[in-house]
Amino acid sequence: MKKRSLIVSTILITLSIVVFSFVGSNQLVTEDEETPSTLLALDEPVLYTANERAYPDFFYDVDSRYLTTITKEALNSARSIHDFLPQERAKPIVNYKSVSVTIIKNNKPTDIRETGKNDVLTVSQMKLLRSASYSTNLLIRSEYQKKNSITGKIEDSYSTPHITIVPEKQAVYVNGKDELIRYLKENGRESTAIAQKGKLQPGKLYFTITKTGAISDVELLTTSGYPSIDNKMIELITKTPGKWVPAENSKGEKVAEKLVFSFGIIGC
Repeated sequence: MKKRSLIVSTILITLSIVVFSFVGSNQLVTEDEETPSTLLALDEPVLYTANERAYPDFFYDVDSRYLTTITKEALNSARSIHDFLPQERAKPIVNYKSVSVTIIKNNKPTDIRETGKNDVLTVSQMKLLRSASYSTNLLIRSEYQKKNSITGKIEDSYSTPHITIVPEKQAVYVNGKDELIRYLKENGRESTAIAQKGKLQPGKLYFTITKTGAISDVELLTTSGYPSIDNKMIELITKTPGKWVPAENSKGEKVAEKLVFSFGIIGC
């Protein structure tokens, strides 16, 4: 009897070992099958499409430095800060504390500034404005009190419109702005493919359209964060095909105008 029990026990133990080995071997195979693919994924270079690693809408625009503009003729007739502010913005203002007119150069305010105490421009402010040439950039800072449209309370506030002085008739690309942007996009696509999110910055180039409609004085104002892209954009603007119609003043005389080519991401 004891001999029979011993035989049965031996058989059961043997079966348990076989089953355990079978399950274990299956688990090991599963791990071994996953491991090579995981290592391969780590060793292989990560490939991105242009849309995945770069900005799919790489920004291009050609215009005056600031979107808010004023012609030289309108500037010469300005007598009040209200000649610069939209009517809806000026309406709630009840009292001005100060108004300063500052010339901007190289993207920064300069010390060329005249300040007044109310909305009426001082003689010095008007003199400064009238002496400014085409393509000059201005910062008009107003500190004032306004009535809150919701609470009715009087609050301190300020405004800082940035303005570019433009000719009465601005320079235009003969084939149209859309065609100019298309040329820049198509010929800049390969160079801009390296741009990555988080690294791309708002790049800007200054260039001048002369009285004869030629492109001159191309210079980098702010970098896109990629020198190779900056250099390519300089090249594209310099070699722009086609012609430009030069700007004109109020008398119909040809004048030079400085424009800005913005690229990369939108920003100041």
